[in-house]
Formats: sequence, structure tokens, C-alpha cells
Amino acid sequence: MDIRQEIRLHAEAMEVNETVRVICPVCRGGSSAEKSLTITLFPSMSARYNCFRDKCINTKGIVHLTNAPIYTEPESGQRLPTSSKKEFKPQVFRGTTTQLTVDERTWIEENWGILDPPYFYHTNEYGGRVAMSVRSPRYVHRGWVLRDIKGTAKSKALTYVDQGQVPISWYTKLTSPNVGTIIVEDIPSAVRASKWITRACALLGTGCGPDRAEEIARVAQRPIMVALDQDATTHAFDMVERYSLLWGDGTKVLALKKDLKNMNDDDLQDFIERSA
Repeated sequence: MDIRQEIRLHAEAMEVNETVRVICPVCRGGSSAEKSLTITLFPSMSARYNCFRDKCINTKGIVHLTNAPIYTEPESGQRLPTSSKKEFKPQVFRGTTTQLTVDERTWIEENWGILDPPYFYHTNEYGGRVAMSVRSPRYVHRGWVLRDIKGTAKSKALTYVDQGQVPISWYTKLTSPNVGTIIVEDIPSAVRASKWITRACALLGTGCGPDRAEEIARVAQRPIMVALDQDATTHAFDMVERYSLLWGDGTKVLALKKDLKNMNDDDLQDFIERSA
């Protein structure tokens, strides 16, 4: 089957402004069958596709869905509140990614306690960074956080979330005995916490506007626990006060003395088991 036809088949099952990540039909994701091809469906009913593997860098383009339904703007009464629109301006990362370097893997294991980090890559952009895939509740790629681990960049983390996507990232541990959802600031903390709790959600910062709050209300296992970094505890209490009716009466703040990603496994497991 022609690659453009394969892209059409994927895109016809997508919603407008949705981005999915699939196995590239050209390179097949290499030996690890990595889902390296992103497809984004725009309101014009054109699907942009791009493979991020170096050996497949020319696999990109735009396919028009000739038989797709016509997209129309929502009626004025259906629009998101102005505050929600201004909360996060989507920007798309157009750079390329490769597998993590040995030095990056070592740094991530030693500093964040993560062995074989899921959906973490390397990018040469912005002086060289760790590119962490932002995951939707269905675990579909929806953007990137580019993290500087050298300690030399002015901006430690750069966040890029695709148009129409909510800027938070989800991690699920279906076999966890601890039912609930923990909300944290960053992806490394969410990855670590997801080992001992049903769902972990990274806010990609300390803010939580209506779009984030509504997705959390829809997806999160109860109870919901907010565990922001120590210097953002006030934000955590404000967040719980604002959204307690939406998230449920059991929503609470977990005060941290140390970031979750910097705890050892025993301390982190004990902290979550006592809190859940």
C-alpha cells in the first residue's frame, strides 16, 4: 500500500486537531518498532505526517482527505472560556529526535532514578536536550518537553504541545494495588510515581487552567492527590480549593520535602502507599 494511502486511513479515524504517533510504514520504526511517525489532522482536513528517525528523515508531507467530513467552527456558545484559551499557546516542535545517548541514560538513571525511560529521546536542537514525549490519556503522543540536563541553558524546560491538545502528560500502572491519581509538575516525577499508583499526571508546570482540570476530572482515578514541588505548595492548595467540586471531596494536597523524581525507590514507594 502507498504511504499516502496509509496516512489517509489513519487520518480518517482521527478528530480534527488530533495528533497520533504510529509505526512508520517506510522504516517500520527500526529494530525496536518505535512509533516514530506523527500524523496531525488540521481543520482544512489535511494530514501532516513526519517520521522523526534520522534514517527516515525524508518521510514527511501532507495528504488531503478528499472524502473527509467538512470541519466547521463551533458555535459561539460552545467556545472555551477566554481564560482557558490564553492559558497555553500551542507550539509544535519541528526538530528531529534520536535515541538517548549513553551519557544521557546514565544521567537520567543517577539523577531521576529512571532506568530505560519510556518515550525519552535525544535532540540536537537548543544545544542538545532530552526530548520527553507528552502522552495523552490514551497514551498517544501529543507533544514534547525538551529538558536541558547540562545546566547551561537559560530555560531548563521547553514545552511544545500540538494544536488542540491539552498540555498535560499521563502515565498508567494498571497493576498497581494503590488506586488513585497523583498530580505532579514534571514528566520524570510522573514516570517515577506511576510505578506505585494507578495514574500519574504531569502538569508540565504548576498551572492548572480549565482545560487541564476538565481532562483530569474525566480521566483520573479517585482519589486525586496533588504533589507539587516544595516551592509550589501554595499553588497546590489553591488548585485543590478551585477544583475540589470537579475532582471530588477526597482531593488533597501532599506536602513534599523532596521532589518525587529525586527520592529513592523505598522512600517514594512508602510516601505513595501512606498517601493513597
